[in-house]
Amino acid sequence: MIDRTLGVAAGFVLAVVVGAPLVSVALRLIVRPLDRAAIAVFRSRGLRIGGAVIGALERSLVLAFVLAGEFGAIGLILAAKGLIRYGEIKDSKDQKVAEYVLIGTMLSLLWALVVALLVQRFAPAGAPTAG
Repeated sequence: MIDRTLGVAAGFVLAVVVGAPLVSVALRLIVRPLDRAAIAVFRSRGLRIGGAVIGALERSLVLAFVLAGEFGAIGLILAAKGLIRYGEIKDSKDQKVAEYVLIGTMLSLLWALVVALLVQRFAPAGAPTAG
């Protein structure tokens, strides 16, 4: 077992900082070169780093919810994202964009869930903390 505080801090670093490039690389491997133009147009309509910030926040919330034992709250993230993104995905009239957003969200949430479960396993609640 490792120190709970250290484990949680490391979990947030892994989920947020390491998660961003992992999701980015995975999306690059999944999106075919001929589909990248449609994705670039979609992304150009938003903030320059909006997707990265949203992803970091999603992963942080998933980690916090899992560590708090509130697995059901992850559904709130999915529902909120669906409601917010529905209009722009619908207006794009391009299934590639919808799939890109969905795949990115699922990869991001899956990574955060795996990290949170590892933190629970190796730095469980009730484990000694530094101090």
